[in-house]
Amino acid sequence: MLAYIASHMGYIVVTLALVLGVAAIIMGLVRDRKSGKGGCGCGCKGCANAPYCHPASRTGRS
Repeated sequence: MLAYIASHMGYIVVTLALVLGVAAIIMGLVRDRKSGKGGCGCGCKGCANAPYCHPASRTGRS
């Protein structure tokens, strides 16, 4: 088992780095979504998808 880990250490490190990076990106997207930020990065004025990004504003609540 230790020989396998030692011989594949590069793959293991790269895989862990990629998994941690993807997890950080997903956590950031979830955090932004919960705080009410849209997903596109531009303003919502005149955006056809604004009701989907901000469903509370569709019902008249802020």
